[in-house]
Amino acid sequence: FDKNQKFKKMQLKYWKNIRPAEEGIAKVGAVTWSSSGKRLAVATADRIVYLFDENGEKRDRFPTKPSDKGQKNYVIRGLDFSPDGTKIAVA
Repeated sequence: FDKNQKFKKMQLKYWKNIRPAEEGIAKVGAVTWSSSGKRLAVATADRIVYLFDENGEKRDRFPTKPSDKGQKNYVIRGLDFSPDGTKIAVA
């Protein structure tokens, strides 16, 4: 750690909720923005990926499947958009 190094401050502003409140536990496993900042992907504990536009409006949702056919329990731990923002990787 260099004491002379200057850090940039990130200012965050609350705009709105993109998902309504739910009863019980509704954990989010992963969140990622596309490189253009126009798409947001959110993976929930029920293994569904939700896609939102830059205004926070839900545009799509899709369930995921395990890569191993015999596997029944899995957790989504990561998401990432392709560089052009047309595909999404789920890990």
